[in-house]
Amino acid sequence: MNTAIISGRLVRDPGYTETQNEKGLHKIAKFVLAVRRNYSDDVSFIPVKAFAKKAEFVRDYLVQGTKVMVEGEIVTGSYDNKETGKKVYTTELFADRIEFAGAKVQEKMPEKMPEPMEGDGFLNIPESMEEEMPFR
Repeated sequence: MNTAIISGRLVRDPGYTETQNEKGLHKIAKFVLAVRRNYSDDVSFIPVKAFAKKAEFVRDYLVQGTKVMVEGEIVTGSYDNKETGKKVYTTELFADRIEFAGAKVQEKMPEKMPEPMEGDGFLNIPESMEEEMPFR
């Protein structure tokens, strides 16, 4: 089984492209997550790709600094560098699931994602208690 789950923050705003071919329209979003390594202050930068509806979600809701959890498949590949002629090896995470793992970024989503109400099963947590929460 090839499944990985990572949590981190977007290093920069995601890229989004649409390409048309004989099979139809292909939507692809690319972004890089900064992920802290366990028991260390070291950070790994993991490239992620999302396709179709997930790519639209990334385009519409994610911006630099957004904290997300991504579940997906690790995909490796290679290509020949045109300038040096050397083989370059790649590793990416192809996203199957993307979820917010922190506070949303308001300036990108105010109309699309309304604030949860207490009646919707969410509790409003005072900002002063945010540092005390075990999961952020």
